[in-house]
Amino acid sequence: LAVQSGVGAAARRVPLARPLTVAAQFLVTLLLLTLMFAREHAFAGLIPGPDAVRFFAELLEQGGDDVSRYAIPAPLSDGIRLMLVGGVLVIGLLVDTLAVTFRGAAPAGLPLLALYSVAAGLADNGIDWLWFLLAAAGYLMLLLAEGRDRLSQWGRVFGGAPGPGGDSPGAVAPVRTGRRIGAVALGIALVVPLAL
Repeated sequence: LAVQSGVGAAARRVPLARPLTVAAQFLVTLLLLTLMFAREHAFAGLIPGPDAVRFFAELLEQGGDDVSRYAIPAPLSDGIRLMLVGGVLVIGLLVDTLAVTFRGAAPAGLPLLALYSVAAGLADNGIDWLWFLLAAAGYLMLLLAEGRDRLSQWGRVFGGAPGPGGDSPGAVAPVRTGRRIGAVALGIALVVPLAL
């Protein structure tokens, strides 16, 4: 994920067109998966060819068979490992594409929610509330960063006399209000499932 995100950051810095940025990240992801899982079937151990694609298909089929055959926790076969690593990389690419490349933090939460829901649904005793809180706080920080970015594009915010630190009260108010709304939303998200 770090390499994938780094390639995206470098491509946006060049700057490449948005589709080319996503294509570069996808290509690096494919090369990394080939290096990890199909090195023996690739050209120079890195570039996937028809043999590597066939091997990936076999591994995915094996992983699907293992998932349907074993109960949780299933043994970590190469097929299941490819499904896990590949799935996380695909979700990472979707989140990076939506949140950073196309500047839409709100829709980027959907792939994250899908990843969290699958993990929560497969766990025997559910997922600890602390992990939910950490994931939700990270998503709220993503929304806050996007909101600040959009607000800064409007120019300077005026809202009264400067405070002791030189900040205008109007400039701090949206951030403070956003934090309060986020804290209330997290509290409700933790309490309502317990009540239900």
